[in-house]
Amino acid sequence: MRATLYDGLSARAHAVEATLGDGVEWRGSDGAGEQIPLALLRRGDRAGARVVLHRVDRPDWRLVLGEDVPRDWLRTLPDVGTLTGRTRSIYIGAGVTAVAVAAGLWLFGDALLERMAPLVPQRVTQPIGDTLVASLGGRMCNNAAGAAALDRLTARLRPAGGFVEPLQVSVLNTGAVNALAAPGGRIVIFRGLIDKARDPDEVAGVLAHELTHVQLRHPTKALLRQFGVSLLLQSMGGDVAGYADLAVVLSSTRRAERAADAGAVRLLQGAGVSPAGLAAFFERMRDEDRKPRSDVAERLAERIGDYAATHPGADERAKLVAAAVAKQGAVQPAMSDADWVALRSICATTARTPARPPG
Repeated sequence: MRATLYDGLSARAHAVEATLGDGVEWRGSDGAGEQIPLALLRRGDRAGARVVLHRVDRPDWRLVLGEDVPRDWLRTLPDVGTLTGRTRSIYIGAGVTAVAVAAGLWLFGDALLERMAPLVPQRVTQPIGDTLVASLGGRMCNNAAGAAALDRLTARLRPAGGFVEPLQVSVLNTGAVNALAAPGGRIVIFRGLIDKARDPDEVAGVLAHELTHVQLRHPTKALLRQFGVSLLLQSMGGDVAGYADLAVVLSSTRRAERAADAGAVRLLQGAGVSPAGLAAFFERMRDEDRKPRSDVAERLAERIGDYAATHPGADERAKLVAAAVAKQGAVQPAMSDADWVALRSICATTARTPARPPG
């Protein structure tokens, strides 16, 4: 019988001859053809008097038959959306697994994430981190002297056991006052934060805070938690891609922020840098937050949160730092005068993507 084929590869309709039997065989005038078993076919809604067939393995494929299709043959086909017993079992099993993973991440989050996060390889997390950083927009600062000064500060704050994964610390050329740790060992400091810092100890305090987020694998844990939510939404018919959100992945709980503060103090103490700058910077940023911001800063704050507002209170941080300062031995500035000047000029040159490899 005559039929019209839409192969799903182009929008063009193909006139073909169709033969019905233990499936459907179609042939075109150019000699092309295909035998499709019944197991792959589904019966769709009628198009007027015509019958529309679909394939379960090719969602955009359609074969439109004439009205003379035998009813007995047509009744052998399930409707579109009908699952076979085996397929139904697979979907049910996948759904149960997805719900179990999602529920486990939320109900037993900390303990489960603590075990899972170290098992996720950086080859998985780094592309995600790179994508999230790229989505911030703007250009990365790559002045050689400033980049070298930042590298030296990062190395000075290195914990005794080393970093848990290779790092890439970058500066984003935007006036917003912010910093973040993303999956894959990506740490981004915004130029506005460096501009607002009164001395290198303040930048060192913020960097130590973000380094601790990496050390505690907070970005990877947030990614795993988001993955669990996505699985749950997918099992319920939701759009996973729509929930892979920058704000969600980079969000952090107050408990994680407190842990990052405590870890930052330890890194600063180990490096012989006063932790007082950490508290001073955040306290001043709370006052600055009341002032109007540029459109770019406002948009970034809407997407990833205001840096000062997402952290524990100034009083709480001041107590933590005061206790640390009381036990602190001799301290030296976090950077030399020359390095501080170089860091403040790091955005003299920029590039669309970071020029330095992770390390």
